[in-house]
Amino acid sequence: MLRHLQNTELFRLGVADTIISKRFNRRSVAQSYEYDHRSLAEDLDQIEIPLDIEIMLGEKASTVARLIKGGKANGPIVDAFHHIQATESDAAAYEYLRAEADGFHATPYGHCLNSFTVDPCPKHLECFADCRHLSATDLPENRRNLIRLEGKFKLAVETINTRPSTSIGWRNQLDHAERRLAGVRKLLTTPPGERPFPDGPDLSQPRERGVLDD
Repeated sequence: MLRHLQNTELFRLGVADTIISKRFNRRSVAQSYEYDHRSLAEDLDQIEIPLDIEIMLGEKASTVARLIKGGKANGPIVDAFHHIQATESDAAAYEYLRAEADGFHATPYGHCLNSFTVDPCPKHLECFADCRHLSATDLPENRRNLIRLEGKFKLAVETINTRPSTSIGWRNQLDHAERRLAGVRKLLTTPPGERPFPDGPDLSQPRERGVLDD
């Protein structure tokens, strides 16, 4: 338990994961993230915004403001915020943020920059599956989740390959697992605040309906 506490405190102090891993004689940085117990809320608490702005924004929009100020988010909402801030004023930018805060979500894998107020997420929170609205973070809990997923998808690909078949179903299963493994790995290597899939489909737009749709 003491090692876990020391590990977490080093992360809190901003010590690099490589140095922490070396300090505890670990074989990979992934092991250090397994013992990092900081929360998203704890990270955001370290980012300050003016009290009057926080009161005006409310809880959710204040969280978005902290993420933007901390450079931990990117995407359409963030771009619009910075544009309004540069061309109009801080007050106008925060007013925009207050109106658009519903379009920002903290997911287990990163920050979602789309609004699903009316319809549920069409990716079912599989953000790593080529979603253009996903923004990478450097939050330990996101990284832990992705590292676990990487292991699961890698095992799935290996398992499927040990049972070769010429059926379409087998190929579809393999493609599904390989695409998600590639997505997770791309997200893991994407710098914080950047979008790993900027050219992915825009899921905020209605899907074109085909003749077989109801």
